[in-house]
Amino acid sequence: MNRRDFLRSLALGGAGAALTACGQGLPDYSGIQTENLRSMTLLYTNDEHGWMEQMSPNGGAGGMYRRWQRDAGYSPGGAFLVLSGGDSWTGPALSTWFKGESMVAVMNKMGYSAAAVGNHDFDFGVEVLRQRSVQVNFPLLCANLREKSSGKIPDYVQPFTLQDVNGIRVGLIGLTTHETAVDTNPSNVADLEILPYEDSLRQVVPQVKARGVQLIVTIGHLCTGEMRSLAPVASELGVPILCAGHCHEQTVEQVEDVTIVQAGSFMSSYIRIAMLFNTSENRLEIFDARLLANPIGGSDPVIQEEIQSWYDRADPTLWEVVGYAGQKIDAGSPEMAHLLTIPWLETLPGAQIAFFSPRYVQSLPKGDITPGTILGMIPTDNELVMLQITGAQVIDIIETHHPGMGGLVKKEGIYYLDDGHPLDSRVRYNVLIPDGLYEGENYFNIKKHDPNGYYTGVNWRTPVLDWVRNLKTSSHNKLEAYLADG
Repeated sequence: MNRRDFLRSLALGGAGAALTACGQGLPDYSGIQTENLRSMTLLYTNDEHGWMEQMSPNGGAGGMYRRWQRDAGYSPGGAFLVLSGGDSWTGPALSTWFKGESMVAVMNKMGYSAAAVGNHDFDFGVEVLRQRSVQVNFPLLCANLREKSSGKIPDYVQPFTLQDVNGIRVGLIGLTTHETAVDTNPSNVADLEILPYEDSLRQVVPQVKARGVQLIVTIGHLCTGEMRSLAPVASELGVPILCAGHCHEQTVEQVEDVTIVQAGSFMSSYIRIAMLFNTSENRLEIFDARLLANPIGGSDPVIQEEIQSWYDRADPTLWEVVGYAGQKIDAGSPEMAHLLTIPWLETLPGAQIAFFSPRYVQSLPKGDITPGTILGMIPTDNELVMLQITGAQVIDIIETHHPGMGGLVKKEGIYYLDDGHPLDSRVRYNVLIPDGLYEGENYFNIKKHDPNGYYTGVNWRTPVLDWVRNLKTSSHNKLEAYLADG
């Protein structure tokens, strides 16, 4: 092993996948630059989901930016690439209320260089994504997305971008997950086709190299496992860095000569890759990849001012207290099932049963409840659909998809309705479900049971907010008392 390979191996080995809470002692190669050896630092986040604010235990965008400055010497326009793996804005109320526009403004302030497109970036529809693509100061990348009608790349993304950083010509290629077709409301992406990852890389990498690129980085809204499978192809094509996302994993690892990283989610941590690049031979000489924590703490005042400006623009009723939870209500808990389905079934009394997927629900935090709290708890837009299906089909849905549910309870292997009658496999029941799941989101295959489901016009959040408001809960009359079984 020569000295260059030894140094690169040592740097990665020292990083491992351990989460480092403090940036003290991080390597900086700018002091050993020469005319042909150029330093660069890559900062990477993924699945930010609109978590711009500090919310325990995460430091938010202001805390992240402060750590970049303090620990990496970051300044926009310096020898840095700041990248996102996508799913940037569906989440807490301050981002969801503005359909991601506020998060775009914050990411602009932070100096992002490029972002992949994630499945949840389609949550507000293609037209909103097109608007965000104009508002961002950086390109949205996706090489494997096509319009079904034309076969062309949509006008709101581009397959790759080229950037010059401290004398290094860098090519950035974007990919999105195949699950985009079923992990946002399928109606939002019905006109789009997602191409195979490998085919897309093989098509785009030669185009990037033809433009004189020296270093190629792929940012993909793909899980770490998918990136591992793609690593041999990346190695063959000369792509040494794969930045992953989608599965909210924390990853720093090497497969063959390809480094794979992923930074968790919700601005809780970030990846820092420091490198020394040989521009005369187009190769990495020294390389250090680390996963670093962003715990709650101090916040950069410029970023905080930007966040506050969006608070000031929001409807003030978003922050009015309408109730109180004495404990956290977890997304997958029976209490959450009651919190959602009791109001739905009361609002639409013609229905006996309700289903939802906990995947698209966030936990309700302890403390005051506001309309903003409810918006952050169920941030995607869904209309409740009523369908008529048999008891046998109800059981098939439960056993196949394991949904959250209301109006049913299982006792000694038998399902009973709230009125005490056992579920009859031959009888048809009126069942409520969010329209995303009805259309096939999260692999739910329910529409086949009733292709003519009735769209009720009721947003799935509205009954929940009205019900919580009417309960008049407080620290002396807590919400969870109304969510217990029986």
